[in-house]
Amino acid sequence: MNRCASLLAVALFLGSHAAAWSQDKGPPAAKKPPTGVYAVQRDSLKKKDVLPLKDGEVLVVHRHRYLKGGDKEPPRFVVVRSTPQVALDLAGKPQPIKDKTEVVGILLKLQPKAAKALEQLTRDHNEKQVAIILDGEVITIHKVRSVIKGGEVKITSCTPGTAGYLLKRLAASTKSK
Repeated sequence: MNRCASLLAVALFLGSHAAAWSQDKGPPAAKKPPTGVYAVQRDSLKKKDVLPLKDGEVLVVHRHRYLKGGDKEPPRFVVVRSTPQVALDLAGKPQPIKDKTEVVGILLKLQPKAAKALEQLTRDHNEKQVAIILDGEVITIHKVRSVIKGGEVKITSCTPGTAGYLLKRLAASTKSK
């Protein structure tokens, strides 16, 4: 009888905690950074090399989906701030850069506030990397070679077909504002 009572007590204990255990969320899902231009804080081919994250940082993976020429680059783990230094606040519809009939790049013109922020970012991060992130996805990472004045940005070196795809995504993101 004592043994049955012990088993019943264990069963009741487990049953009463099963609902609570099933509701455990585990680690929170990684938040996607908003669309914008970011200074790259650090990056590596190995996730462990960029961790742990500091307050106000997020980890994104650059999968090189939009590189030209079919380059097969390994994914890079990239740490950026959780908010962009430059919002992709466009002053108009993104314009295609074409080679004959194919879209091979995109020209963006930023609103004055975003243009000033981009100028400051490129001044502060000369010879360092910046990332353009769209809907939480790294589109491109480039090394800043000079200060970008006037708010005109070109996205180039895309794989065939992807510049047109990115153009549509950028145009759609500007309509949703």
